[in-house]
Amino acid sequence: MPGAQFLYNAVGSGLYCHGGSLFATADGDLLAAWYAYPELEHAGATLVVARRPRGADAWLPSETPIAPSAWSAGNPVLFAEPSGRIWLFFVLLEGAYWTDAVLHGACSDDAGRSWSRPTTLLPTRGMMVRHSPVQCADGEWLLPAYDERTNRATLLAARPPFTDWRVAHVFVDVPLIQPVLVREPDRLTLLFRPASDPRVVWRSHSTDEGRRWSPPMRTSLPNPLSGISALSVGSRLAVVYNHTERHERRPLSLAASDDGGRSWSEPRHIDDMAGELSYPSFVPTPDGTLHGVYTYNRRLIKYVQLDAGWLG
Repeated sequence: MPGAQFLYNAVGSGLYCHGGSLFATADGDLLAAWYAYPELEHAGATLVVARRPRGADAWLPSETPIAPSAWSAGNPVLFAEPSGRIWLFFVLLEGAYWTDAVLHGACSDDAGRSWSRPTTLLPTRGMMVRHSPVQCADGEWLLPAYDERTNRATLLAARPPFTDWRVAHVFVDVPLIQPVLVREPDRLTLLFRPASDPRVVWRSHSTDEGRRWSPPMRTSLPNPLSGISALSVGSRLAVVYNHTERHERRPLSLAASDDGGRSWSEPRHIDDMAGELSYPSFVPTPDGTLHGVYTYNRRLIKYVQLDAGWLG
């Protein structure tokens, strides 16, 4: 595929990798973050960050920007404030598994070249993140999250420096996790991965900047209990997901909607192989290009670049 490249773990960070997050900086660089681990993904994992400078054809060697902790790290999330400060949210497993996850964060004022010392952002155990927050009209940020203990999607709210989070909404009717929050032209949209049957992507919408949300509704997109990515491109909503209900994470596909998720285009398959293609993170850039990273068989992070024609 044109524009496809592999990203490698930093030296000494482990053989396996998962949970990529992609971000386009204000100056046109791309930053990718993921977690690398030696054998078990919830034991001994460290964060890895890689950069592709604007105009470059290749990614620079990846680095471990934050000193390894006594706890295993996971699920990094990259985003920026309007001021330009870039944040790296992630969880540390202050115990044996994801149910012991605690939200942490570090920030960068030099476009991701150096990072502050991490701090705890929310002491609640089991509260996980996967995708970036969105700023509301009143200046507050909504962070899509989920409780690993109860399989309930949650929205957290805070203002910079993000040290005082509150629970703004909990979706209690359906077991849903790993929500992704998208700003459409006239509303906010959440899309969710299911935590159990029925194995489909779900959606919810808010027309008042996140104060009230519609009950989660099924989409026609299948999901094998695997992470998704979503983005708004003009008036279109796009989802990157595994187009199957079988217990496998392939193929990796893209579908688009012109009516806010009520109906979807036929899927276009970004990648397919006899292994795992999972946990996508895709972002658009002003030139109409779609950039994405995803787990490639747990051994590599794969980067792809798609032109706007992929939306059909």
